Amino acid sequence: MPNDANFSSGQNGLIAVDKIANKILFLDPSTYDTVQTLWGFAPRVHELTVSRDHKTAYVPIYGDGKHGDNPNTGHLIAVIDLVGRRHVGDISTAPYFAPHGLRWGARGQLYCLCENSGVVLELDVETWDIRHVIEVGSNKAHRMEVLPDGTKLYTENEEDSFASVIDLEARKRVGKIAAPGGFAGIGLSPDGSVVVLVSATEPRIHVVDTATDTVTRTLELSGHADAAQIARYSPDGRYLVVTSYEEPLATILDAALSTQRTVRIGKGPMNMAFHADGRTALIANQDEGTICVVDLASAEVLRTVPAGQGIETLSFF
Repeated sequence: MPNDANFSSGQNGLIAVDKIANKILFLDPSTYDTVQTLWGFAPRVHELTVSRDHKTAYVPIYGDGKHGDNPNTGHLIAVIDLVGRRHVGDISTAPYFAPHGLRWGARGQLYCLCENSGVVLELDVETWDIRHVIEVGSNKAHRMEVLPDGTKLYTENEEDSFASVIDLEARKRVGKIAAPGGFAGIGLSPDGSVVVLVSATEPRIHVVDTATDTVTRTLELSGHADAAQIARYSPDGRYLVVTSYEEPLATILDAALSTQRTVRIGKGPMNMAFHADGRTALIANQDEGTICVVDLASAEVLRTVPAGQGIETLSFF
């Protein structure tokens, strides 16, 4: 398993962001029962990242809307003590709004994509200060990925005709990847060699070589009628999992992206967490209030457990 905080796993606990209820849940990492709930957040918690030492989680307060319709934007990142299991404060992103995607840099800096402001912030998590502001070139970017060596950052710009390539040393956009119809999701292989961009209009994914920032392959998602959204590699790089919010489906691809197996899961599936055993994934069904426990090796749903009202993302730590 790579020593990279952007591919978190672990056996100490399981944290989930219940976007619909605007709560943070702690689940038992073995039984997946909800054991503690945190509430009282400004509207509304989205997304999640866990620190490399597994002591702290960061949860953006996006606003009370959704992508493309978020007039009352948030400007905070909730800081969660994973040891004490409590909300210890908030990092302000003001004057930049609608924080959403979070990723770690190679030197421990935290990058935050503020959608409505069209910027990525480089944050110091020790002082909670904004160190640098990087223009993305789009106010439609929702999620991002950072190469393990910290040289480049990629954003999917959902309704724009391109994804952005950011040089993190120069702190500026240096390229575009053409996106006919837009991209709805993005995923990065743990070794940093491949970025996967998910079409916003068709059930397909585009495979990008990060050495050249060019699309080398386009793959149709078998069994899907509608476009997918979330794409995540397992921490060991053996699997790529793609979920389709519009359909109760998850597709599991191998490391070479040469085989696909599609499984039926719950309603409105979103993000996922990867167990330390290397073969189990938990997929959050946001529109159903459940989590599907999926065996990646056999492509089977082992069980479905109730959890919250509508979890968007979750992580082992």
